[in-house]
Amino acid sequence: MTKDRMVELLQDHFELNLYEARAYVALVAFGVLTPAELASVSEVPAPRTYDVLRSLEKKGFAISQPGKVNKYRPVHPTNILEKFIDEWQERIKEELEAKRKAKEELLELMTPLIETEIPKYGVERVWVVRGIRNSTLKTREMLEEVEKEILLADDGFIAINLEEELVKAIEKGISMKLVVTKPILQRISMGKLMDLYKKGKIELKVVEKMELPMMICDEQVFFALEDLAARYFNYETQVWIKDHRIVELFKGKFNEYWENGEKV
Repeated sequence: MTKDRMVELLQDHFELNLYEARAYVALVAFGVLTPAELASVSEVPAPRTYDVLRSLEKKGFAISQPGKVNKYRPVHPTNILEKFIDEWQERIKEELEAKRKAKEELLELMTPLIETEIPKYGVERVWVVRGIRNSTLKTREMLEEVEKEILLADDGFIAINLEEELVKAIEKGISMKLVVTKPILQRISMGKLMDLYKKGKIELKVVEKMELPMMICDEQVFFALEDLAARYFNYETQVWIKDHRIVELFKGKFNEYWENGEKV
């Protein structure tokens, strides 16, 4: 209904609650109303009409006409809605400026922490990451930091969901070897990674199955622990390790996939 849509728009975009929106629509429709009349022509409960009308007046949507019984009339929609937008724009400008100043102050305060000689991850070289969202954040971070080489053995997540990030890394000059299972090859066959392969910018092979999917970026490796139930609920446990000795072990497994893989 038109009335319901008006109420919905006032709630969603002009910071009126349900009763305030209903009251304002009624005022616009009838022109002037007392609290008792408002209760009879709208869905605002009688005990709430006084508070609702006073709130509308405070917000600039209504004007009271004092008398033996207070009456209220609406501020014309064109005037109040435009005024609301103007005030909202000004408020947003002030909030944006406050956030920019806070950013500059935080960067200044954090500079000593950023520039410290302590390694970025402290003494921790192993992280456990759970859930698809956290896994995505971690793999994106690795792809942003990689400087030389990406080795990706993928059976269903990274090549599809992080294609843009992989492409950006490759376009920066990072070398990449990609091993995928046949179902994944079909899904990426029309994508940007396949275009890069055809242009000779990445190396690509396909295998029948993969027991240990992994991504190696320089001296970091990221892999999933086998847990079919967790995979079903998108809550797999992933492990990130930054240690050149562990990475060498995983490279051995990756090279095994590579040697046994077929060219596309």
